[in-house]
Amino acid sequence: MPAKRPAYLTTLTPLRGIAALLVVIFHCNLMLMPFVPPGYTNLVSNGWLWVDFFFMLSGFIMCYVYGKYFTRRVTWAQYKKYIGARFARVYPLHFFTTIWALICIVAIINKASNLDPFFNVIFNPKALPACLLLIQSLHIYITPPLNTPSWSLSTEWWMYMIFPFMVPVFANLKKRGKLATLFLLILFYLFLRYIIGPMALSFGSPKPTLNLVSDFGLFRCLAGFLAGMLLFGFYRDKAGYAVLKSSWCFIAFFLAALLCMHFGAADIIILAFFPFILISAAYNSTQVKRLLDTTVLQRLGDWSFSIYMVHVPLIWMFTILAVNKNPAMFGDLVKLLSQKPDYQLGAMMCMVVVALTILIASLTYRFIEVPARNYLNDAFKTKERKIRAVDTEYDLATDASK
Repeated sequence: MPAKRPAYLTTLTPLRGIAALLVVIFHCNLMLMPFVPPGYTNLVSNGWLWVDFFFMLSGFIMCYVYGKYFTRRVTWAQYKKYIGARFARVYPLHFFTTIWALICIVAIINKASNLDPFFNVIFNPKALPACLLLIQSLHIYITPPLNTPSWSLSTEWWMYMIFPFMVPVFANLKKRGKLATLFLLILFYLFLRYIIGPMALSFGSPKPTLNLVSDFGLFRCLAGFLAGMLLFGFYRDKAGYAVLKSSWCFIAFFLAALLCMHFGAADIIILAFFPFILISAAYNSTQVKRLLDTTVLQRLGDWSFSIYMVHVPLIWMFTILAVNKNPAMFGDLVKLLSQKPDYQLGAMMCMVVVALTILIASLTYRFIEVPARNYLNDAFKTKERKIRAVDTEYDLATDASK
């Protein structure tokens, strides 16, 4: 792709780093050791929703960075370079963390005396081909296997594949078209929550939910990605700019989302704040921008993909120690969940994992992400500019994520 890019939106970089850390904290409480007593707060247990923030951010940034190349038509030459750039961006780290997770899981299986059917899916070495092909979230498994967060990368990869063909549709939407699309997206989210959600395979709950992962996660990603693309259209037209550019506006929406999470509001209500957080950050040029432009937060954003991808393999390393001490711990899911946790120890473990995750992420970013990306961009002749590990990242896609 051409090296010339639009102005860098520095205010969005730290948001993905913050969101990635919140996902890490959520997974520590869920997968390592609980540290939040029941009824204390729902802020941590609702941390899975930050993945939806990644999906929206990804759709927005893809339009911002690549949209102009596909506004009129999609040529094979453009598409090939674009896919090459996407592959160079996400696959090297995905490959590394998948193999890391596989090694840990083989060790866990060898030490465990038996596995509940639920854990047989997560700790499934035979899922390696599906994970490497990025198809593990296409309704193959009831819950994500191996490096579990990569389920969202799997869904985003397929969004990347179809993104260029969606650009002309969104680029040509007029005001009425945008409003109609917004209405349809709201209906889509309602459909996912109230119709698809109760059928979710991962948790088997009849309750409405947007927490769709490897079962119907592709549709969840599609909804968020399309919402981000639509949001970019409003951003391009400077919709609500006079109000949303205010630092107080950003703070109000961000705090409102956190408060709704804390008090256990419906996931679809919490999700409704994300577009306003994103666009108000993109518009801002005053106090919030100065805060988000600090070196620490910019670096956190640079490392966000690594943070998202390395933390579960790290958790699996701690899990090896736990299953070595108690080989039967994964034999009965219900029994495991009914055990009374040590919340103080869980909090300490979470802090250790967060610190180690940031440290490892800084290294994988420098020694895997950046050099592998530059090498593959050269090999694929994508014409992407070379970056250094000390540069501020430009490409926010997967965000991994996304």
